[in-house]
Amino acid sequence: MPGTGVRAYGRTGLALAVGLTVRLYAGMPFLVAQDTTRARTDSLRADSARAVPDSLNPDSLRPPLPRLGAPPGPLPAGRRRVFTRDDLDWLGARSLGELLAFVPGAFLVRPGWFGLPERIAYAGQGAASVELYLDGYLLTPLGEDTTSLDLSRIDIGLMHRVEVEVWPTVLRVYLVSDVGTVRRPRTEASFATGDAETNTYRGRYLNRWADGSGFGVAASYFATNGPGTSPADVNDLLIWLKGTWTPSPLVGVEYTLLSARKERDALRNGPADSIRSYTATRRDAFVRAFAAARDDGMGLRFDALFGSSHEGDSTGTIDEDHSQAVAAASWRAATWALAATTRFTGGSTRFLGEVRGSWAPTRFATMTAHARTTRRLGNSRDVELSASGELRVLPWAAAFGAVRWRDQRTDTAQTAGDWEAGLALRSGRADLAVSAQRHGALRAPGFGVFRSQMPRATAIDVVTLTVAYHLRPTAYLTLSGWYRHPLDPVQAAFEPPHHSRTALTFRSRFLPKFRRGFFDVLVQTEVEAWGDGVAGLDANDVPVRLEGAGTVNYLVEFRLVGAVLFWTFRNAQYEHYDVVPGYPMARGLQRFGIRWEFTN
Repeated sequence: MPGTGVRAYGRTGLALAVGLTVRLYAGMPFLVAQDTTRARTDSLRADSARAVPDSLNPDSLRPPLPRLGAPPGPLPAGRRRVFTRDDLDWLGARSLGELLAFVPGAFLVRPGWFGLPERIAYAGQGAASVELYLDGYLLTPLGEDTTSLDLSRIDIGLMHRVEVEVWPTVLRVYLVSDVGTVRRPRTEASFATGDAETNTYRGRYLNRWADGSGFGVAASYFATNGPGTSPADVNDLLIWLKGTWTPSPLVGVEYTLLSARKERDALRNGPADSIRSYTATRRDAFVRAFAAARDDGMGLRFDALFGSSHEGDSTGTIDEDHSQAVAAASWRAATWALAATTRFTGGSTRFLGEVRGSWAPTRFATMTAHARTTRRLGNSRDVELSASGELRVLPWAAAFGAVRWRDQRTDTAQTAGDWEAGLALRSGRADLAVSAQRHGALRAPGFGVFRSQMPRATAIDVVTLTVAYHLRPTAYLTLSGWYRHPLDPVQAAFEPPHHSRTALTFRSRFLPKFRRGFFDVLVQTEVEAWGDGVAGLDANDVPVRLEGAGTVNYLVEFRLVGAVLFWTFRNAQYEHYDVVPGYPMARGLQRFGIRWEFTN
């Protein structure tokens, strides 16, 4: 077992830093305002009930296209974390993995620089930490790693928003791709460059017309040589197409195509079992439709989806196809919601059925429940039951909790019970949430791409303490962050002791003569730190050491109308550390660029 000592940054636990935007509650899901009461009924309505201002003409208000997919029901505070388009533009995250790292307790597992395989570990669950849905389509792992997705391959710049449901031992991530919201073209051009010859290009075009049709197309290209610590040439090309037709707010159909080609050379220095070269193309294509009884997101609604995924290479070594068919029915009222979904898929998972319900009986309480059953090849099955609730005992205080029970009958029969309980305090200038979580002992799947270094995952009972806070001394300055510490024994994979992410942000709101969003400046510094922990188990079930470390990042962004200039500086103090043993993280590398979005 590794030592329990903590390096300088890990020892502080609550080390100060600067980061995140004024809208971001520093990755504090406990403190994010939730749509849970009768007084907030209007905010529960779907996007089709809202007017969205044009990016250049504030007087031009037109309703956007209805968002396909059943609208979410009321959830207790802490269960849903929403990254809005503003967050996606102003957090400095390049990939989905970096974005999810803002969720308390999420650990970004990446060997070196951008372009190399990227995973999120949460609550010691290994490859089962994250479930990923794109506009309702379940993204399944294919190719070199059939247990988890490479999050570096998902360009968050193509998304309208990212919603994360936070449960005691899983993050369910719902990607909502962008769509034209006004009847005029919207175009984006962006370019970024930096150290290690790292270059990024992205171009997008979105439009919609009076007959209800809409269209979107984008291309994104990323290339890097890799720094001296992890040199590996990487070239990623992503093509995105989206067509929408909604002749009325009550019916609609949409087609999405996502094609990604990844070329990665083998790491030129590293251990003998180094990251290998990989070249493959993945295509996800699906069509979905909805029919609703009302145009405000309430009442009865039916959704259907059919699609397929394919990943292959020119040599034929990789050639995988997965199909997927989904049918869903939901009912949404002012204080409750109920949804049932059936999903037939290819691969090892053959059927997935789930029922979800939520209820806010009074403005003081919110409850939700979820049941799921999964059938796999060989007639094995998984069953999951979960529930959560929040009780607002005082205007400034709320108690919350969640439970999750799993029964897995795959290779071996396993059951585990997880729970979370906490208290949140809120005021005009400060928010604080304290909670305890227990993760039951369940053998989680390992990350297949790192199987040479960590072929086995951990399985151990552990109780974890989490503290999240958000301070707003002025309208321009925010100090926020979180601290997470598992109680002994510290043996859950990528659940190190004294894991903290603290941030301080200055964001300008001092030009009242201009309309909001015309001019904006953000300056942030961010510190993440953790102590000595465990990265996984080797072939002999001996814990693989995760050394404690601390890293400092900087971000500066400047907006003038639709143009945003940005500069990021990662690991600014040149700390020597690695997350995956044998793959040192890049030190003191910079990226800078411009993103320009306009309508015409």
